[in-house]
Amino acid sequence: MTGKLYGVGVGPGDPELMTIKARNVLERVDVLCAPDSGRGGKALEIVKKAVDREFKVLRPHFPMTKKREVLEKAWQEASEAIYKELQKGDDVAFVTIGDPTFYSTFAYVMERIKAAHPEVEIEVVPGITSITACAANLGVSLVSGSERLAVVPAAYGLENLELLAQNFDTLVLMKVSRSFDTIAEKISRAGLSSNAVFVAQCGSEAFFSSDLESLKGKEVDYLSMILLRGLRR
Repeated sequence: MTGKLYGVGVGPGDPELMTIKARNVLERVDVLCAPDSGRGGKALEIVKKAVDREFKVLRPHFPMTKKREVLEKAWQEASEAIYKELQKGDDVAFVTIGDPTFYSTFAYVMERIKAAHPEVEIEVVPGITSITACAANLGVSLVSGSERLAVVPAAYGLENLELLAQNFDTLVLMKVSRSFDTIAEKISRAGLSSNAVFVAQCGSEAFFSSDLESLKGKEVDYLSMILLRGLRR
């Protein structure tokens, strides 16, 4: 009998923001899969602070690249390594910061294991996202009433920024660290700088927020985003 695969969201950074269900799963699984993107293992750090036990740990490498063929290879290798553990009858928890269904590599691994090994039972344990953690840290509401929210992976382009600002009250721009200056300039040209705030390390003691102008030309944290609020008022 194969083991069970869990996709476990461990929250945005503060171990106290991990759910009770996530902790319960992590206290009983046999193997922990904690991906390494080359920037350290944030999810693994959170787990070690929240759960007092030893794990067998898999550390598949997921490179920070947009090259599809490189990513496909990494996802496939990770899926195969996980399945080897499941074949032994061991349960595996794939841990991810935030939520496993929200810009998480777990989605690609789950897709491959479902396709190749449909007999494997899979359970997703949701987690608190960085978006809601950032709003909480800032003490603001993301949306209310009839307001609309859009989440945009800014690293893939913001050609339609003006149109988005016309149709949504709040924009959350994810993945802004790679091209922060370009993104900040597009926001400025659209006349939206006063609506924007940069936030990083949401849900952790290292939380940081700033206007965009003062950060131009500087290296910004990988775990960051830009919130634009009050766009249609």
